[in-house]
Parts: sequence; C-alpha cells; structure tokens
Amino acid sequence: MTAPTDTAAVYLTQLHINTRNRQALSDLADGGGLHRTLMRLLPPDLGEQARATGGLLFRVDETVTGITILAQTRTPPLVENIPADYAHAAVKNMTGFLSQLAEGTHVHYRIAANPTTQLGTLADRQRVQATRKLKRLPPARTVLTGPKADDWWARRATTNGLTLHSILRTNTPSVHITHKPGRHRHAITVFEGDATITDADTLRTAVLNGIGRGRSYGAGLLSLAPA
Repeated sequence: MTAPTDTAAVYLTQLHINTRNRQALSDLADGGGLHRTLMRLLPPDLGEQARATGGLLFRVDETVTGITILAQTRTPPLVENIPADYAHAAVKNMTGFLSQLAEGTHVHYRIAANPTTQLGTLADRQRVQATRKLKRLPPARTVLTGPKADDWWARRATTNGLTLHSILRTNTPSVHITHKPGRHRHAITVFEGDATITDADTLRTAVLNGIGRGRSYGAGLLSLAPA
C-alpha cells in the first residue's frame, strides 16, 4: 500500500439546479451552453486551453430529488459567477481525499463516459464507402453499447489504476451540442460499481484529467468514494 502523496489541488462544486430557471433548462438541453456556463467557474486568464489548464470536468446527475451538476476544477471555483437563481452551489476541497488514495483500497466509482471505437483510417472508411456504395463517408468513430461498452470501460479502468468488481451500466440521453451549421451528439453511458485501487498515482492522474472523449461536454469525470 502506498503512503499518502502530495496532490494537485482539486475542488468539487455541486450545483443543485433550479429547474425553473430558463438559462439552466437551456443549458441542460445544449452541452455547448452548459460548457460555457461552467467555464465561468475558472479564472479568465488561463489561455487557449483554459478547460484543460483549469481541470474542468463535469457530470449531470439526475435523481428523484432533482438534477445536480458536479463540476471539478483545479482552481478554487468562482461560484459567484454562477447566477444565484441558476443553482444552489456547494464546494468541497477534494485534495486531501485524493492524496489518501492507496493501492488495495476498495472504492465505489461512478463515471459518465463516451465509449467509442475508431473505425480505421480515412482510407479504410473510403473503401467501406465504395464497397457498400454509401452516399456518405462512414463516421470516424462508432458508439459502443451493451457488453461492448462494458468491455471498453473495463479496459479503461484497468489502464487507469482500478480493478473492477462490478459494473452497472445506465444509458442516458445523448448530449446535444449546437454548432454551426448544425447540431452534434455525444452518447453518454454511466458506469458505476465497486473496484480496488491497483495503481494510486495513475488513478489520481485519471481523476484529475478525466477519462475518454467528450470531456468538454459532460463525460470523463471519475468519482470515487470509500466502499
């Protein structure tokens, strides 16, 4: 078991959404809008890669008690930049918990992820288009579902310092992102269950940086709690 280590600061902001607020409802319907609102939690001087530099990751959790957005940052969140009637905000400093992660510790995990697979090179896709006489080029990636999605998450978990003991998969509505000239979608699958930490340093990095694609739009935030 590794000893506690110095860890970069990390903060978790819980935003309990006011579903009567028009801007909040608009953001929940548009991943791009939600991303822009949550970027207000970060200082304005972080440069071109502000989201990555500030460590912004978030997840939308919907339960019978309401909708909560969990937003993780590496800088103290500027909650005063979120309108008071948008959500009730509560902030936790997670640095101590993260520094205490150690090999052999049993944890509960939860992550909303975008499980996809690459469909070969551009040339491969062009061959498929020609062979199948498709009007359009096949997409570069395809979304994984069912047991294939579970396998995707199990591989990512192992690579990032977790041995999984259980996987509960929940398919959630896709995140819609408004871009000119149209709308795009990111499929989101929630995985949760129990696991054992096998590499604490690698796991800390995964928590700080996120896992997989779609991290700007509500995927990749890995939450851990003592089992």
